[in-house]
Amino acid sequence: MPSGRQVFFSSRGEEDGRLDMDRISIRPEQEGPVIAIKMTSRFLHIPLFKVYAFFIDGLMIDTGFAHGRDEFMKFCDTLHPEIVVNTHHHEDHTGNNFWITKKYGLLPIAHPKTSSYLQTPSQWMRFYRRLVWGCPHPSETGQVDSEIRTQNFRFIVIATPGHTEDHICLFEPNKGWLFSGDLFVSAQVKYLRKGEDIYSLVDSLKKVAAYHPKKMFCCFSGVVEQAEEAIHRKIDYLRNLKKEAEKSLQQGLSTREIQRKLLGRGDRFSFLSAGQMSKENLIEAILNT
Repeated sequence: MPSGRQVFFSSRGEEDGRLDMDRISIRPEQEGPVIAIKMTSRFLHIPLFKVYAFFIDGLMIDTGFAHGRDEFMKFCDTLHPEIVVNTHHHEDHTGNNFWITKKYGLLPIAHPKTSSYLQTPSQWMRFYRRLVWGCPHPSETGQVDSEIRTQNFRFIVIATPGHTEDHICLFEPNKGWLFSGDLFVSAQVKYLRKGEDIYSLVDSLKKVAAYHPKKMFCCFSGVVEQAEEAIHRKIDYLRNLKKEAEKSLQQGLSTREIQRKLLGRGDRFSFLSAGQMSKENLIEAILNT
């Protein structure tokens, strides 16, 4: 697959009850033997959210979102996946599990808690997430072992709760590659999804940093060089944010005032997600000791 090749297509809203999206873009990028598959959900020509899946040596890490099914599955035909693993149950990471199983006979593997979420995704998905990503068909997953082996690589499976209770990362020790799912996202996050456990997340960041990763393949930021340093920057950022938030609380500021002081006034994701993802959630989680 040539580096930077772009594939654009329009979803057909009448199929499978999918909402009419303006455009979905898929852009595969080559990073050595790893293919980073960047998928962006757009509405009225405006990019809303992005997510990466990764492919390496027959291993597909996550399956994207349901609105991108047609082109994602066409792209999979060129890759010939042999193993599929989900980093966690969220719909932008498991959206095409059903079709992977139906087309290739592959049962995705994941944390043992993932399966219960994927049997009834419509019961826990909020409206904005259906709009942006689409609701996956119910699907099954098998339980991932402590490591995954492909023909040329070995991946250690690391339980990393925080973003979700079923989150896992994959680490290739010989290369120093960390496939981090949604654990890292960025070094200076300003938003948090309701229900995330920020303290478990920090513990998980410390856990993966102890493996001394050299390069990180992040489902939000793509390829991150100097991975261990980037992870420590995030840990330090959250530690300092907690210190400043607690100081502001002692000064009598409200949660909203602390959010504006430390993270800025605008909160567009809060509007788009009806409060499910917001700056205020991050401040509240940090202060919830």
